[in-house]
Amino acid sequence: MQKEQFLEILKKYQDGNASAEEVEFLRTYYNLFELEPEILNSLKENEKAKIKYRMENRLMEQIAGLEPVGKKKSYRWIAVAASILLVLSFGGYFVLHKTAVNPQTAQNQPHDIAPGRNQATLTLANGQKIVLTKGLSGKLAQQGNTTIQVNAGNAITYTIATIANNPTVKVEYNTLTTIRGEQSPYPLVLVDGTKVWLDAASSITYPTAFNGNERLVTVTGEAYFEVAHNAAHPFKVKVKNQIIEDIGTAFNINAYDDEPALKTTLIEGSVKISRGSNMVTLKPGQQAAGNSLKVKDVDTEGVIAWKNNYFLFDGDNLESIMRKVSRWYDVDVVYQYDAAKTKMFGGTISRYKTVNSVLKKLEMTGAAHFHIKGKQIIVTK
Repeated sequence: MQKEQFLEILKKYQDGNASAEEVEFLRTYYNLFELEPEILNSLKENEKAKIKYRMENRLMEQIAGLEPVGKKKSYRWIAVAASILLVLSFGGYFVLHKTAVNPQTAQNQPHDIAPGRNQATLTLANGQKIVLTKGLSGKLAQQGNTTIQVNAGNAITYTIATIANNPTVKVEYNTLTTIRGEQSPYPLVLVDGTKVWLDAASSITYPTAFNGNERLVTVTGEAYFEVAHNAAHPFKVKVKNQIIEDIGTAFNINAYDDEPALKTTLIEGSVKISRGSNMVTLKPGQQAAGNSLKVKDVDTEGVIAWKNNYFLFDGDNLESIMRKVSRWYDVDVVYQYDAAKTKMFGGTISRYKTVNSVLKKLEMTGAAHFHIKGKQIIVTK
């Protein structure tokens, strides 16, 4: 297929005129990420995955870019087009260019700030703190009958030597925390098998054993859950003044204090959210926001983009974007041009890029200018 033919199909999709076959064609190409055969045959599965990731991010940055939005556009599919064009034309590019941003090098560049890092701190019941980074393996600590370790699958796991519901098992509380400029390097696997990921400036406090009728944890900031469902012992998340209860679920919670509203977004399954006497049940693709638990349909890809190491903006205003930038790059934002706060943008950018890379994309729109001064980003006209 020629590029012109592909772009014609893509335009029909964006205009809402594509046939079912054409839509399936786009989705199939996007999922396959076909490489040149001689390259494909020489790669291991993990190498293919890495190349796919780099293809997406490189072209998302270069072609999708960022631009002001009026009417809503399908930036995701622009990125899809970019990725496919790269596969058709330059299949071997990332085999030869596999270097990523080096945070240390970036930190040494003048007037720039390195991206955040994969790191978190585990605080045990006795106050001991363990800094978690990529590359750790084996046993981290022993708490009574509970062993904490990083397993071969790169996850923090809890193993109890006795039956979990045995009342003699001592229940202690641990806390996993990230500060600004950090995200958890791998998932936390609770003793029941539930997996949790933390974004920057977030925390989860949880028991080392679930002995009661319910499984309750407490969260601040932003966290993504894949819950091990057990109808007899419901899993609940306490966040601010709300309780989120799973019904076989993957969901995201955004509860930062500097955000205008607490938001819970359901990826799959079902959740029940309660605040006092007010209660709602979400379906996949829905989000409940604020104290009123107002429900709306959302694009879940953008909600959990942080977990997949990129920013995705779809009609986001600059103030919202800069809150994310502030947390990930550990910077403060100062507005000398308040009108810029309401400017709206769309696009996708890798979180592995330095802050200047993000700011330059925003500046290309002409909506605002940015100056880095120490650990501050100053927004001007």
